[in-house]
Amino acid sequence: MKPLSPTSPSIALLALALGGPAAPALATDFSVSGFGTLGYARSDRAYGYQRFIDDRGTVQRDSVAGLQVDARFAEGFGATVQVKAAARSDRDTGYEASIAWAFVSYRPDNDWLLRVGKQRIPLYLYSENYDVGASYDFARLPTEMYSITPSNDFVGASFSRVWKGGGGEWTLEGYAGRSDTSFRYWLREGVPGFVGAGPVFGDLSVKGVGLLLTQKTDEHSLRVGIHRAHAAADTPFPATYPFVELAPGFGYFQTDPALPGPGIAFNDKVVNTVLTFGAEWQFTPATRGVAEFARVVTKHDDLGPQGNRGHAAVLHRLGKWTPYIDYAFLRSPARQRTLYARLDSIRLPDAVPGAALINALQRAAADNLLVYDQHSWALGTSYALSLTSKVKAEFTVTRIGGVSALVNVPPGDSASRRRINFFSVSYSAVF
Repeated sequence: MKPLSPTSPSIALLALALGGPAAPALATDFSVSGFGTLGYARSDRAYGYQRFIDDRGTVQRDSVAGLQVDARFAEGFGATVQVKAAARSDRDTGYEASIAWAFVSYRPDNDWLLRVGKQRIPLYLYSENYDVGASYDFARLPTEMYSITPSNDFVGASFSRVWKGGGGEWTLEGYAGRSDTSFRYWLREGVPGFVGAGPVFGDLSVKGVGLLLTQKTDEHSLRVGIHRAHAAADTPFPATYPFVELAPGFGYFQTDPALPGPGIAFNDKVVNTVLTFGAEWQFTPATRGVAEFARVVTKHDDLGPQGNRGHAAVLHRLGKWTPYIDYAFLRSPARQRTLYARLDSIRLPDAVPGAALINALQRAAADNLLVYDQHSWALGTSYALSLTSKVKAEFTVTRIGGVSALVNVPPGDSASRRRINFFSVSYSAVF
């Protein structure tokens, strides 16, 4: 996530709302709140998982801190600014402070809410409080589900409309805007003379719209949504890699325009449609279930992020303790997993001119694919120290099938058929 510039529209709006000449006369209420999580995670593997988790342990994966200022004015106007500090999004070392939220709101009546500025994409059940660990019992919201986009914030406009009916409360939400963020992939070996091994980052600009419908009763909360996003980078995206046959059943994929072949089709942008479903159900006063599912479809592109993902959990409160069990999965379409396996396995013999370079480009292209085939079981608990703070612990077992772009694959190896066990502990508080 990149900090907003002082000239961005949302900052200008807030400056007008908070500092304009009429603000002192209109202001009726100001409040300051904060949140933070100090988290530690360690796995049983020497290579990284989810960027940071390995057998050396890390606090980068789950640690975050934020400060929020809310202002309420007469005639239903308000403004919110939230500053957040977390691990950098454009490199694997260091931290960054950025403006996470900066919006002006208007509530013409109790049923309508309008917002303009930088705000949170309502993509998940816990989107609004994603960074506030003290507000939920999971030690970590499952990455298999909560990694659809590299950024959860956007600059734009949104609305929500609330009404009663059918024994509960209904909410219709819509949004439109854009997000400038960073994307990351991991190269095992790189391409000698061109790019080195390790993490590679790029800039990504995403324009999106979405519509969601939520029903809440005393026993349950149900949400369905449809989202559409247009993503563009500094360089066009390859739509597919054509296969160049050197002999029957033998050849390579043209992964670079400089390689001999029929040519690579490129897209200036990738268009994704995301369908989401979420449910939270109170089975008994002490037991509840949570489930989320998403399907990502990419149009006119064989290489874009696609597939199904989700998780399901049962939580049971025992006094101040809330133990839980969660199952999560993330799987790309079979054709993408097959393409990855073929790219990863091609090794042209040295007798083929340029074989070393072609082989390196095949592996780099495989690493560049955001392809997944994994599932996880997590057993954890939270302990409420107070109404505003929790201590949490979780043990997670992740099994990789054919591939997972969440693994920093070691040189000369693959992510196939791996099991990663890791333990997490954290302290979260709000004030």
